[in-house]
Amino acid sequence: MTSMNGNSAHAAISAARFVISVTGLAGDSTNIAFSELSGIKMEVEEAEYVSATKSGISLAKLYGKTKPCEVSLKRGLDQDSSLWMWHQLVQEKSPSARKSCSLLLQDSAGNTKATYHLENAWPSKLDVDGLKAGSSETVKMSVVLKCDSIHFSPGVRV
Repeated sequence: MTSMNGNSAHAAISAARFVISVTGLAGDSTNIAFSELSGIKMEVEEAEYVSATKSGISLAKLYGKTKPCEVSLKRGLDQDSSLWMWHQLVQEKSPSARKSCSLLLQDSAGNTKATYHLENAWPSKLDVDGLKAGSSETVKMSVVLKCDSIHFSPGVRV
């Protein structure tokens, strides 16, 4: 896909599915597919530095505390227990709960268009949508992954 000016390096990335590829889980799979990427959040707080100079007070904005990175994903609830078991390790405060993994953005043919590598990731929250008897809607599961850092690689599997 090329952008409007003909430059493919700056074309927008579209994805049909999102896959977390993680090794070392005790569940059914190491590739967990998601239908929705709700967001990737990386944030650095700002800090104010105030100093007194001969000409008065000087105010500067500096980098502050880095907050843990966060990735929010959704998928249909199925029989795969990988996320549940991973979250169980977190609840047990197991050091092995922190896993480095990759978030793959794939097209409908399964080709990876971009990769985010998550260092020391762990599921901080699992949420299953409300259930209603007789409804034909698919039950959705949401997961929030926290991690130390995120590295982006366009079109490359890390």
